[in-house]
Amino acid sequence: MLPRETQGRRVDPNWDVLGMRATRSDSLILDECWLPESAAVLSADDMRQFRHSYLNWFWGSYTPVYLGVAQAAFDELRRVVHTRRPEGYAQPLAYHPDVRRHIAEMSIDLEAARLITYRSAWLSDTQGPTAETTAALFRAKYMVGEAVSRITRMALTLGGAHGIFKASRLEQLFRDGALGPLQPPPSDFCLYNIGFYELDIDPADVLPPMKPAQ
Repeated sequence: MLPRETQGRRVDPNWDVLGMRATRSDSLILDECWLPESAAVLSADDMRQFRHSYLNWFWGSYTPVYLGVAQAAFDELRRVVHTRRPEGYAQPLAYHPDVRRHIAEMSIDLEAARLITYRSAWLSDTQGPTAETTAALFRAKYMVGEAVSRITRMALTLGGAHGIFKASRLEQLFRDGALGPLQPPPSDFCLYNIGFYELDIDPADVLPPMKPAQ
């Protein structure tokens, strides 16, 4: 544990990013920062066992966050299309057939993402950090990451020009949702590992994707 007043510890407030700004994930800088042994929470020669024991946190923590972003965008869009009535028409945008079709597609995306997330949580609770659980966590993060990106992008499109202003809830959710496929584990990493699981391949038996540093 690292107390705030520790000498050699400082924070660089550089978290000025596209979305998820409220997380304030600023850079922690340690310069000649020394702590007593009593400050150590865990000491291990090989951290892989620790990471494996807490895969539900390492690989599952962002998934429900972005599922919530997708749900919020869906709820806000339904409110917007019920209240926005184009000039010259007697009904709001919710009555347009294309809007209804897109809402239906988003509803399906959202429900699929929710159920795959619930299943990964159930496997984690009932089996612990097994290979099946790990693959399920990767599937859930991939599904949710892709779904939140699609849903928030379409919500911004259907919301029209009113949605691009900084005061718009859809604008904020669009920026947050754009980061879904990037946050750990990113979508490509999820697919990379799911492939090993489904084909029963030991990662040690394949070449690395890029040339290792010498």
